[in-house]
Amino acid sequence: MIVVSNSTVLIGLARINKLELLNKLFSIVYIPDAVFNELTQAKKTGVSDIKNASYLERKSPKDKKEVAFLLGNLDIGEAEVLVLSKELNADLVLVDEEKARKVVVIAGFEVMGLMGVLLMAKRYGLLRSIKPLIEELKKKKFRVSEDIIAEILKSAGE
Repeated sequence: MIVVSNSTVLIGLARINKLELLNKLFSIVYIPDAVFNELTQAKKTGVSDIKNASYLERKSPKDKKEVAFLLGNLDIGEAEVLVLSKELNADLVLVDEEKARKVVVIAGFEVMGLMGVLLMAKRYGLLRSIKPLIEELKKKKFRVSEDIIAEILKSAGE
């Protein structure tokens, strides 16, 4: 499975020390240069984990013109995620931001956010419960819609 990720899912997982779930679920996750730079230049929790994760493979999109074109509607990380997803013919794109999700879906890709990753991990037996992780994310100022939380907890049977 070819998976490309934007920064928010990675930041969220790093904040709750669950970044390794990506390795267990997908083996390799591609991140474009702009996302890698955003993650590693920021002073955010888990940056060293992200830098050192062998399963996060940095890959630069080739079509710089398309990236530049998309900058009218998306930030540089989101634009590179979309272009790289097209170039790799990705099976799944990990992105949380609503505007970027809509663009990625319109482009024909399957989308999953952080809550979806946690739900998938529970369904595969990698997590016993996701509710405590969601609470931890909220304590660490990670914003998630209460409607999405309620939907995910219901899907998880929690």
